[in-house]
Amino acid sequence: MDFLQIILGRYILEFLGASIRYVYLNIESLIKNNNSTSFSNVWSPDGNKKKNESGTLNHMVGVIFFGMLIFLLIIFNT
Repeated sequence: MDFLQIILGRYILEFLGASIRYVYLNIESLIKNNNSTSFSNVWSPDGNKKKNESGTLNHMVGVIFFGMLIFLLIIFNT
């Protein structure tokens, strides 16, 4: 059960990080008048090398965002 929760948690963090990166990239493309990127360019559960590097970045962004969310919940609920 723990193994399943670890894998599921990793995918949830990667999806959260990909969502944040997708919103950031599209807001940046609106400001600079560039073409927007699709969500599949930012996140894909497949495992080739380029997607694996993107997955690592998505996981890192997800962990940072989740950590900031927990930190803010601790500050504002005390």
